[in-house]
Amino acid sequence: MWRSLLFIPVLEDRFIAKAAERGADAIILDLEAGVADDRKVEAREVLGSVVARLSSEVTTTVRINAGWDAASLDLDAAVIPGVSALHLALCEDPDHVRKVADRVSQLETERGIAPGTIRLIAMLESPAALLLAREIATASPRMAGLTLGMEDYATTMGTTPNADLLRPACYQITQAARAAGIAPLAVPASMANFRDAEEMESAAGWARRIGAVGGYAVHPVQVEILNRVFAPSEDEIAW
Repeated sequence: MWRSLLFIPVLEDRFIAKAAERGADAIILDLEAGVADDRKVEAREVLGSVVARLSSEVTTTVRINAGWDAASLDLDAAVIPGVSALHLALCEDPDHVRKVADRVSQLETERGIAPGTIRLIAMLESPAALLLAREIATASPRMAGLTLGMEDYATTMGTTPNADLLRPACYQITQAARAAGIAPLAVPASMANFRDAEEMESAAGWARRIGAVGGYAVHPVQVEILNRVFAPSEDEIAW
């Protein structure tokens, strides 16, 4: 599984041009928060060409929108050769995972993609979703990982992202993912505060100590920290 996953807005050519050079284990082409509502159609239309451009150089994944209407349109654009996984934004319950998984299976068959190629990572971003973490983690054989949407989770909890709030939630995510045999990808640090390298390093170290295997980034500085913190030590490799 990936130590670092870097968000890349699918309509930002200046970021796409250097996406494969940033050192991330995987990139996330973003159809959700990184795209304004009035540009969603445009983002879906260009996604295929961007995936074709990048997938031979770096592992390429896609974040899709929440809500079935938008998610369905995103799936039609994103279930294509070169995409390794889909990140389910604002995933609230296991039924949504199963619905997405069924549609992905249908599209893989129609498009000649080997069954099971495209994995799913659920992004839990509310207390209601967190309470269903185990059920979401086991909702489909396609499930590859769980993460916590730090900012949205804090907002729904009526506060701002902070260690006291995020660490217990990330522990719950990690425990649910480990119980399900999938990857915990939760580092309790605000994505918006990407300039604070010290906070990210501390949060990543804590996450690794409780069993997480990687995390998300919006800036190359975060990628370097995640890759270093989550890299196996010489002793671990020998073991």
